[in-house]
Amino acid sequence: MFGLSVATLVIGIILIAFILFMTELIPLAATAISVAVGFYLIGAIDANTALKSFSSPTTMIIASMAVIGEAVFKTGGAEKIGHILTRFSKSERQLVFATVLLSGIMSGFLSNTGAAALLIALILGVSNSTGMKRSKLIYPVIVGCCFGGGITIVGTTSGPFLKETLEGLGIGQTMGFFEFAPLSLLLLVISAFYMATIGYNLLPDEPQNQDDDYSAASLTVDYSKVPAWKRILALAVMVGAFLGMIFSDEVGIPLHFIGLIGAILVVAFRCISMKEASRSVPISGIIMSAAMGPVAAAMKNSGAAQMIADGTLNFLGSISSPMIILFCIFLIITPITNFMSNAATIILFTPIALVIASTLGIGPKAMLVAVRFAASIAIATPVAMPANSMAVEPGGYRFIDFVKPGLPLTFISVIVSLVYVALFYPLSY
Repeated sequence: MFGLSVATLVIGIILIAFILFMTELIPLAATAISVAVGFYLIGAIDANTALKSFSSPTTMIIASMAVIGEAVFKTGGAEKIGHILTRFSKSERQLVFATVLLSGIMSGFLSNTGAAALLIALILGVSNSTGMKRSKLIYPVIVGCCFGGGITIVGTTSGPFLKETLEGLGIGQTMGFFEFAPLSLLLLVISAFYMATIGYNLLPDEPQNQDDDYSAASLTVDYSKVPAWKRILALAVMVGAFLGMIFSDEVGIPLHFIGLIGAILVVAFRCISMKEASRSVPISGIIMSAAMGPVAAAMKNSGAAQMIADGTLNFLGSISSPMIILFCIFLIITPITNFMSNAATIILFTPIALVIASTLGIGPKAMLVAVRFAASIAIATPVAMPANSMAVEPGGYRFIDFVKPGLPLTFISVIVSLVYVALFYPLSY
């Protein structure tokens, strides 16, 4: 086509996708589908490869856990957990610390968006009743959601994708259910201390929108009419699903089937209706993840990944130190992920990172973990995650109000993540 190689066309499609992901001129899911269609039309992938990810275990895990999380939310189980937030906090700084930790823990088991929505409503209620400044309390919610999503491998859509990618290499390596938990918890605790001290001082003293009508009454939900047994059952199913996933190998049931069983149970016992279950499934996120799934195959089959990796390696010159390479991964990916979807960033950079790893003999697992955390430090802009955008109006924030506390914490998180990967993952293969 126009005298261009398939590899060049693949790179061109990815660059266009990158621009569209950043600008969101069209919906993210539509961009992702266009990428898959484009790869098929230029002959980079076949039809089976283009459609394979739509029925993958990753898709089933994302959908089923979303249904279970929604059941916990709709029955008031998440609200009960959220009340812990205010029980032991006597000052704004104490509440900031507790908010980061609780939102992080909740986002490890619920969607980041759901956890943020619940906690923002609770924080507004606390602010209204105690006089504590919401401008100091809302941003910590999204910080916790950002780092807490890695507590479990199903806490974000990228976890199952990376697990499937690593297993697909055929080298006998996999990612456990709590693969990212140690580093995620470490970053969560560090960010909690940071936000209660330095970050607290960098947040505005007063919201910009002083004359708004944000009140607890407008954002909270009445759970009094929900039978207690439904709440207990939803929480039990959630705990059971996670325990089942932890011991999946021992019980001999794949992760996606465990999630599917849990989703069926909460619907069958009417913890949520079928309509609520259907609405809870992140269709756009699933479509984007599934449609972008063939990126790795297209880049590998066409030679595009090798071409980009070779260009990167030529740019680096004689540098072959795994630590420097991993630092460059963070240096490139982390700024980008603050302006586009975290999942899209991971999907786009994973095949490139794997080729670089293969060429330089860097452990693929270390590289994938580095990509995951580089793309997940998304706290410096209001467009980095949906949860970030949700915090803007309730917190009365401007763009710069994310940058001031977000940039120092981003730098700290990059250094901690880099050191952790170097210490606990084999850098050579």
